Amino acid sequence: MRFVLLLTLFCLSCTTPAEVVVDRPTLDAVHVQQFFDAAFSLQQQEHKIVGAVISVVYQGEVLFKGGYGFADLEARKHADPDDSLFRIASISKPFVWTAIMQLAEQGRLSLDDPVDQYLDFELPATYEEPIRIWHLLTHTPGFEEMGTGSTTREAEDLKPLGEYLAARMPARVRPPGQQASYSNYGTDIAGFIIEKVTGQSWSDYVEQHVLGPLNMNSTNTQIIMEERLKARHAKGYKFEGGNYVASNYEYFGGLPAGHISTTADDMTRFMLAYLNDGALGEGRILTPETARQMQEPLFAPHNKISPMLHGFYRADRQGLKIYGHGGDVNQFHSNLSLYPDLDLGVFISFNSDPGSAARSRLIAGFVDHFFGGDFLPAPPEAANVDLEPYAGTYLSLRRNHSTFEKLTMLVAGVEVSASDSELVVSGGSITRWIALGDDVFRDKYADRYLVFTRDDDGQISHMIINGALGTMDRARGVDSPGFVQILLGIVFVISVLVVVAYTKPTARDVNHSLPRLHVALAWLFCLLVLGLYGHLGASLAGDPGDFTYGVPTPAHISLILMALNALLGVAVLVFALRHWINAEGALIQRTFYSLAGLAALLNLWIAYYFNILIYPFS
Repeated sequence: MRFVLLLTLFCLSCTTPAEVVVDRPTLDAVHVQQFFDAAFSLQQQEHKIVGAVISVVYQGEVLFKGGYGFADLEARKHADPDDSLFRIASISKPFVWTAIMQLAEQGRLSLDDPVDQYLDFELPATYEEPIRIWHLLTHTPGFEEMGTGSTTREAEDLKPLGEYLAARMPARVRPPGQQASYSNYGTDIAGFIIEKVTGQSWSDYVEQHVLGPLNMNSTNTQIIMEERLKARHAKGYKFEGGNYVASNYEYFGGLPAGHISTTADDMTRFMLAYLNDGALGEGRILTPETARQMQEPLFAPHNKISPMLHGFYRADRQGLKIYGHGGDVNQFHSNLSLYPDLDLGVFISFNSDPGSAARSRLIAGFVDHFFGGDFLPAPPEAANVDLEPYAGTYLSLRRNHSTFEKLTMLVAGVEVSASDSELVVSGGSITRWIALGDDVFRDKYADRYLVFTRDDDGQISHMIINGALGTMDRARGVDSPGFVQILLGIVFVISVLVVVAYTKPTARDVNHSLPRLHVALAWLFCLLVLGLYGHLGASLAGDPGDFTYGVPTPAHISLILMALNALLGVAVLVFALRHWINAEGALIQRTFYSLAGLAALLNLWIAYYFNILIYPFS
């Protein structure tokens, strides 16, 4: 049996078409334990996993709980499903949505209420349509993504939730209710609404009205964790330079979106309650009607795309209806999956990187092992569709528009191309898609779909992969990473030429007829372009987690100097124009200096486009 389990998990990571026939085992405690025992043994080697906790509920009972590896590697403390607290990150959100739905069923708020009526600060009035509470549940409020400065190292550095929301307000970049883009800020607003409606902190309310009725006594929502829980909390680990390195506990500035820590045992109670129409024993967190409502679609961009539910998201597989949530923070990677038709729930949490990949593969492996059909479905018959209009670069909606974080779009594009009557999507991995008809495709080897949407002119505007949160918009013109990369390349090449030419002694002799100040400023501008972009690129290529605490000092200095250098470039551009107006210097001298002016002009636009010009004032 162990060999069969290992073979099944190995085949899940393969991409070569093949047919593997595996007898489906009975879903019982013995087979479930055998599966997870084998899975952890394999994943521990493949993903350098330190520890994991797992719990499974089935038909109203706890079927399995397991702890693997270590909660504290240095202390050799084993992961324990009953004792070890793991951070569940964004799985905190379903607890917030449960609280919101409690208040809705009590008539204390309506999901159709504009969120503005509960806030003591103003959201930008970018669009006529207000953001409503249901937009928060479906991640469709239309906010941009902002990650820099979202966490702190110490609890005392946290601001009250209202102050945090007012100080870190993202731009509204699309009308609400149109497209889904994952938004921690939206969940934090929901937590603030809970506080305004109830007069309690979101953490106290969730503790009293969600955790309390379910006897989830080993779950923490509070900023300062009780000592009895703190002593049992697992550590998160990175694998760096061949060693496991414990990471410091970090605090979300917006706590509702991802602060909760819990045990696998406590999560059995949450799963059992949701699988039993909101009740567990004598405790009840929702009426049966509301508990069932939370499984219903609230936003669906297309009938082939998994919808957003009332706070949960759908992730069906092998014909099974599956809803739940995932979470990643501070080297903890977790997943909650509920199978209502089977009365089954699975919770897993890892405490090391790359636990995100391990988590996703483990859930897929569990479903395929116990409920799968053929290892690889037969590719669909391709419809006669012209594929060329779909080719291009697409960018995730979950990105920044208004701050220097917009720079990340340079490395975030997903490329779509046509090849052999298939669409090839390249972005981290390569997948192939077969056309079922105009704008609708199916994965060649999996039961998932890709859909394209069009604007009012009939042009391809968005691509949606599998789920509503997989929405991307098509990058065109100046918003294309490739276009901006070409401009950057031109600026870099010119800067190298200018620095080299104006550094040589012979060049200074040849250019004596141009004002030396002008030549010196062009040389300095180009030298700073090369140095500052290189330095900022190195900073951005480092640990992205450093930016969650705020802009690191080296990057902060680079951004300020880049803004100042862009203004210096304006002087170079003015001097280049003056040379032509006044016929200063020889033709070749003016022409070469104009290259520096061109670099200055392009650099000014780049600094404007990526919001670098306004950085010193933000």
